[in-house]
Amino acid sequence: MPQKFFLFFASLFVFFAGTSAWAKDKAFHATRHAVIKCASGAKIKADIADTPKEREEGLMFRKKLPKNYGMLFVFPQEDYFEFWMKNTWVNLDMVYIGWDKKITALYPNVAASTSKTKDADVARVGGRAQYVLELPAGAAKRDHLAVGQGLMFKVKIPRI
Repeated sequence: MPQKFFLFFASLFVFFAGTSAWAKDKAFHATRHAVIKCASGAKIKADIADTPKEREEGLMFRKKLPKNYGMLFVFPQEDYFEFWMKNTWVNLDMVYIGWDKKITALYPNVAASTSKTKDADVARVGGRAQYVLELPAGAAKRDHLAVGQGLMFKVKIPRI
């Protein structure tokens, strides 16, 4: 009988430990990466988000971002895209990039939000792009990024 209680409580512990770990780590972790080379010579290691689910999750639930890191959102074709920053816990620089890999719009220091932020107060930014690069706030200035500037990177374009 004591062995059954032990197995029962051990099973509960494993279940709740696993559930707790999942809840603490809801952030999307990419399996594909690219290196983005800037005109200034800076190199940014970027996670690739190229499926609808990955693009929806993006950098949500991240507590901090490393230096020289970003997330590159890749779309099947250039269009107007608006990003809504709900549950993005860190301020970001948002870099919109056209099909020709030239910067079409740049939004520095886009405000963070949480699940408690009212929807009307959540930051929204948009522009024409085939790619959108999210960077830690301040990185665009540090790396001298500007509208019209070209970036170099290789990624596979997702199908429509």
